Amino acid sequence: MVESEVAPRRRGRPASGTASEGGSEVQSLDRAIALLRVVADADGMALAEISRRAELPVSTVHRLLTTLEKRQLVNHDQSTGLWTVGLGLFRIGAAYLRIRKLPDIGRPVIRRLLHETDETVNLAMFDAMELVVVAQAEAHAPVRAFFRLGARLPLHATAAGKAVLAAASPSFRGACLMQIRYEPFTTATHREERVLMDDVAAIADRGYAVDREEHAPGMRAVAAAILNEWREPVGAVSVSAPAVRMSDDRIQRLGRRVAAAAEQMTRLYCGADEVLPQDYAVYR
Repeated sequence: MVESEVAPRRRGRPASGTASEGGSEVQSLDRAIALLRVVADADGMALAEISRRAELPVSTVHRLLTTLEKRQLVNHDQSTGLWTVGLGLFRIGAAYLRIRKLPDIGRPVIRRLLHETDETVNLAMFDAMELVVVAQAEAHAPVRAFFRLGARLPLHATAAGKAVLAAASPSFRGACLMQIRYEPFTTATHREERVLMDDVAAIADRGYAVDREEHAPGMRAVAAAILNEWREPVGAVSVSAPAVRMSDDRIQRLGRRVAAAAEQMTRLYCGADEVLPQDYAVYR
């Protein structure tokens, strides 16, 4: 008797089943993910509404939701008939909060900001009531202004620091203010809390902070705060340049761009945006 030769299984593929079955499983997974997105958009949604928004038959939606409910990814309130996201989904999402890293998240954003402004872009994060420069996209101009990686930025004398103070809650801001020693880096440095807070109020109104040679003579910068999901600042993004290239008009234009970049990073850091727009791909 001639033995038939059995082809070895390819790693990662099931022992049995057809390609069409695999395609069906992938389609079900894709539909389930789409349902989670729909349910997450509301604080409670009826089956018919979920079906309408997902553009799927009610029977299909019910089958998938029931499966998701078994995994605690969605909840079903028997008294109201409404579906909501479940605790299991929170646990999965919380894993992102544990591993997220602002320098990695912000890298393509600061690279694009460098491309848009042709000036050095700095990304700073909080550490023990101080800001530390953790990432940078450096301009190539012969004369440029920048902070070295690892540099600590005083809250009262830098655009990044003042942007953070402006975005902070009263209690957070109060804790920060208690740590400030008001070291006079230049003649323009704020040397008392009252003057600093007047500046902070103006920053909150316009949406970005300005360092007018307050930290180093001949250097100006604009910055905006990056927030977490509780709307507290976790850091700031800034553009710095020699004062000769930072006229009031240019500061205003750069301020709007920096504020937009900070908002983009806030949304990525909080998970409000899952991915950057396609036009950021070249800056990754």
